[in-house]
Amino acid sequence: MRSILFVTGMIFLIYGIIVLMIIGSYRVFNFFYFIGGITLLLLGYFWNRMKNHFRTFLTILVFMSAFCFIVTEAFILSYASRKPQRDADYVIVLGSQIRFDGPSIDYKARLDSAFNYWNENRNAVIICTGAQGDNEPFSEAQGGRDYLISIGIPQDKILIEDQSFNTMQNLQNAYEIIKKEGKDPSRCKTVIVSASYHLFRASLLARHIGYSDISCKGGHGLLILQPHYYTREFFALGKELLTTLR
Repeated sequence: MRSILFVTGMIFLIYGIIVLMIIGSYRVFNFFYFIGGITLLLLGYFWNRMKNHFRTFLTILVFMSAFCFIVTEAFILSYASRKPQRDADYVIVLGSQIRFDGPSIDYKARLDSAFNYWNENRNAVIICTGAQGDNEPFSEAQGGRDYLISIGIPQDKILIEDQSFNTMQNLQNAYEIIKKEGKDPSRCKTVIVSASYHLFRASLLARHIGYSDISCKGGHGLLILQPHYYTREFFALGKELLTTLR
């Protein structure tokens, strides 16, 4: 067990440094792998000095946590690889960070995925979602719309929802927009576009709101950051299950 802690701790620590170098420290969770690595290394160092019953407790805790994580990630990955229905009425793009020079890598991947879908189904209407955060020059919805127009989607094929600050609000407000269009959101065929790691949680929330005929399409950002995002999603999903979806 001591060797496992040392090896895992070194991997976590090195990966944590890479994550911080790429995306910075603007979110507390960006320190997860860095702090986790230091914690595991300390546990490995003091392992032989701990009492037997405490080591047994920690071993059980580690393996139980690992089991829960693997099962949850299996569900998340199963949605990440699903294909969207071909003839959707609406495509909802869940917002992500917008910068002065355009969408972040993660957001651009989502928007490019929505563009590729629309290119094969030009009857679909795209709804870009997301309000303006404290560190953003304008709303994520506006930034998404501007980017999609710049790569060839007509403006009249894009609606914006710029009042939401999280996934639940994204989907709820998009639901109301579809109703204002004179359609029944529970009957419309809807494709949710987001980062691949986000699709399972987004689908659960969409069904909770009242969408029924939904499918998903994922976008992929930087490959090296995917373990970070998939891990963060594990905790985000847990939070939703304990609050919104309970």
